[in-house]
Amino acid sequence: MGSLMSAAVVASFSPPTYTASPHMLGLAIRHAPAMTTVPSPATRNVPLEYLEPSPVLAPREVIGSVMAALHRSNWDTPRSFYGFEIALRFLAPTHQAKLKRAKPGGFSRFMRQPHKVQQITWNEYRFDGEVIMLRDADGREEAYQMCTMRSSPTDEWMAARWKLVNVDCDYGEIVKRQWMVEAVFANEPDTPEDIEFLRAREAPGAVDMGETPRAVVDKVMRALRHMDEPLPLHGASMATRYCSPNNRASELSPEVFARYLEDPWYSILAEWDEMKYEADEYEDEDSEGALDECTVEEGGVCSQVEIEVLVRRAGEVSFTMVGWELSLYDGQWLIDTLNIVS
Repeated sequence: MGSLMSAAVVASFSPPTYTASPHMLGLAIRHAPAMTTVPSPATRNVPLEYLEPSPVLAPREVIGSVMAALHRSNWDTPRSFYGFEIALRFLAPTHQAKLKRAKPGGFSRFMRQPHKVQQITWNEYRFDGEVIMLRDADGREEAYQMCTMRSSPTDEWMAARWKLVNVDCDYGEIVKRQWMVEAVFANEPDTPEDIEFLRAREAPGAVDMGETPRAVVDKVMRALRHMDEPLPLHGASMATRYCSPNNRASELSPEVFARYLEDPWYSILAEWDEMKYEADEYEDEDSEGALDECTVEEGGVCSQVEIEVLVRRAGEVSFTMVGWELSLYDGQWLIDTLNIVS
């Protein structure tokens, strides 16, 4: 048995760590490659009221600005939910909170849920791996960054994967592109409360709960089979795009991910000629939908599934099984692990 998308990727250096000062205000931080702390307001600070998205901000600077706004020292100063109000400025129009037309108070309640609260109670955070730059099927630029944070030096680190998109913004006579946050995938899958938030009636029909788990698996499998169509490394880009924050492959660039497929054990992912789903083998002819196994269900909501895919090359007699585990993060099905059983 082999596991590609759950394999640990251990860096040979310690990532920079950013620590909140006692009176931290909003900062558009230019991150250094060495161990770094957030500058105190006495040396460099930007009052939150002046903190805005800008075409000059790089993805990590946008993340740093949002992290600063959400820090506990800015929650309710100078008025209630002020930090959340500022953070909303940096969210892309396609962010679930924007689609739902969330107000600062509602956004605050959403972020105070147990599995999300560390994103707003952090005392230090660090970036794990480089920023991964991709393009979607429409050519839109995307940036992905893994980030870990904790509330105190004795707490465990919590992982989150940030997704930013480069969007057009109207500056009067000209339109400029700038990075904005489309999603933050925490290391815990969605809860029934999350689903209810995303399906709330305040914005009828505005929230698309996304692709089904099988649609994600099918898209990634077919993309890997045609690795360089329509663009070089498109298949690897598609695979990394759908990695969850619990999947260490989310830290890999498409170039590195593609090199894994050169290994004989994993090469089947790029060489298969026939594919079918294991669950379909046991379906009745009159049944509808796939019998993919839901492994975590709460309140009538499935938040984790297992899918088994059978693949083989032309001329081969036996199939190879590719096992997928997916969980629901911020309303999107993402891949936790991929295992190959010969």
